[in-house]
Amino acid sequence: MSDWTGNKQSVMAQLNASSLTDKERVLNDFYATPSDAVEKLLEHEEFSKVWECACGQGHISKVLNAHGILHRSSDLIDRQYGEIENFLQSHYRHWGDIVTNPPFSKSTEFVYKAMDLLEDGRKLALLLRIQFLESVKRKTLFEQHPPKHIYVFSRTIRCARNGDFEHATGNASTYAWFVWVKGFYGEPTVRWI
Repeated sequence: MSDWTGNKQSVMAQLNASSLTDKERVLNDFYATPSDAVEKLLEHEEFSKVWECACGQGHISKVLNAHGILHRSSDLIDRQYGEIENFLQSHYRHWGDIVTNPPFSKSTEFVYKAMDLLEDGRKLALLLRIQFLESVKRKTLFEQHPPKHIYVFSRTIRCARNGDFEHATGNASTYAWFVWVKGFYGEPTVRWI
């Protein structure tokens, strides 16, 4: 006799499998980053002249600015912060680093675009769900552009739908900072923060 009363959809919703949840995805995948997640990254990596290219309402940019390393903020959508620019169509040659939380549905494209725009030795840090490691499509990406470090959060962080931290709730997603250094070829190191 089983005491299970749920179904596949409720299990997948609990596991944050967005295609099966009863909530619709946020328009343009806007899930704001908590400031403490950025602070944790800065405890382990140094950056300079940072471009936050999916800045949303400025949650990451404000932390970077407080550390004196923000150079530029932009986003595809006008959310009353930063310049309006489509990063994936940008021709801006950036001489610094890039730190952002991209729309997950476009994260692979963000890596390729950043590697095209960055100078050798410069860094790209993306906050992504750990599931970014999965996928046949991304295997080629990792072979061409392996991250140097992956910092996995040992505690759940809460990214806020549409920037609404007041109503942000926990979920089963595990996040990590993926850090690339343009020109690095080798095995990534995985660390826990």
